[in-house]
Amino acid sequence: MAAKRKTTKKKPMKKNQVQVPFPVLLANVLVLVAVMGLSYMWLCSRCDALGKDIKTKEAELAMAQKRLVNEQDRWSTITSPANLKRAIKRHSLNMAMPENKRVVEVGNWNGVGRTAMQ
Repeated sequence: MAAKRKTTKKKPMKKNQVQVPFPVLLANVLVLVAVMGLSYMWLCSRCDALGKDIKTKEAELAMAQKRLVNEQDRWSTITSPANLKRAIKRHSLNMAMPENKRVVEVGNWNGVGRTAMQ
């Protein structure tokens, strides 16, 4: 038997193109630098945002502490003995301060015995 001949097709002529080789290592370094730069920028912006949040929370805390001091002053003024007596008279209540023998002072809580120390 006769072997089949291979038909050879003519390959089209390639145009001469100049290809500039780009080093892969340089491309990897550039990508790494870009990723690191973007990460740094994100981290800086996140830190700035957290810093602003901290400042606003500190301002809120300072205002709350100022209000606390004002309310404590008001409460101590209202509950002073002279103001209590004045309030009792204003509301016409039949009340008086207890005698010393009727006052029971409670000390520290004894957690083991579940009783108050007298």
